[in-house]
Amino acid sequence: MSELELRHLRVIRAVADAGSLSKAAVRLGVSQPALTAQLQRLERRVGGLLFARTGTGVVPTELGSYVLSAARALLNEVDDLMAGIRQRTQAGLRSGQVRVGGAPGLVVPLFAAAIAARLDGAETSIDIDMHPAELVRKVVEHKVDFAVLEENPGLGTSLPPGLNSRVMFRAPLFLALAADHPLATRPEIALADLATDSWVMPPMAEGTEQLAFTRACTAAGFTPIIKHQMSDTTTTRALVQAGAVTLAKPVAREGNGIVVRPIAGTPLRQDIVLVWHEDNALPGAAAQAPKALLDAYAKLTDTNPLFAAWWAEAHPTD
Repeated sequence: MSELELRHLRVIRAVADAGSLSKAAVRLGVSQPALTAQLQRLERRVGGLLFARTGTGVVPTELGSYVLSAARALLNEVDDLMAGIRQRTQAGLRSGQVRVGGAPGLVVPLFAAAIAARLDGAETSIDIDMHPAELVRKVVEHKVDFAVLEENPGLGTSLPPGLNSRVMFRAPLFLALAADHPLATRPEIALADLATDSWVMPPMAEGTEQLAFTRACTAAGFTPIIKHQMSDTTTTRALVQAGAVTLAKPVAREGNGIVVRPIAGTPLRQDIVLVWHEDNALPGAAAQAPKALLDAYAKLTDTNPLFAAWWAEAHPTD
């Protein structure tokens, strides 16, 4: 069974246990619209409704009860298996290896190198996953020691007991658009000036970025035209080069026909959150990890002059 299929089973179990989509979304660390969209895709896949709405929440349908029963059995077996694996790998975990996880990009490898340097050359490994909730789960299950989450303020991933977290910084998000876009020469661009443009955004089911973006657009007085929904950066860049617009992360790089510009008023920001388990066995790792993560981002200031200027102001002594 694939990791994606297991994730689907966990969604079904969480909704049934919570009795409502809003409560399940909190437990899973996703937005309610994202969870609703994911559940609808699951129902289309199985060919019927899994849950029926009531005055107080949701209850499994007959089909949902059948799927839920099988899901609980399978997930219990998987949980038992993972518990056994963790028991047998704790000795290796405590031998000095530091495992770090985070989204695709340059940050995680640089973070791994920085923490190794601060821990006298400790061995490191990396785990790349674009879903914050999955990264949190991996910390809970001791698959990674530290996870770097890229969160939208006010829409952060819920953390279960036993985990520690720290917001390392809150940086502005920018716009990425084609170099020949009519607004590309402006020093900054208002969201409302892009009301008629086509946007590329990650799907709602894969995080809260689209929700944060649509809220900002609503506040600016328009509903954005989200024509393309995808997480693949290569395809996203190709669509932007062809004329679409998207949000750019703080460390996004210009080039190949794409420019990065500030959003007037800075209505959108990104929290960089470090998460680790309170039962972190490697001596000194929890104390050094925050400094190592800042070291990693300091090495990325040359990717984007806008981020470099913000970093210099926010971290004047680094």
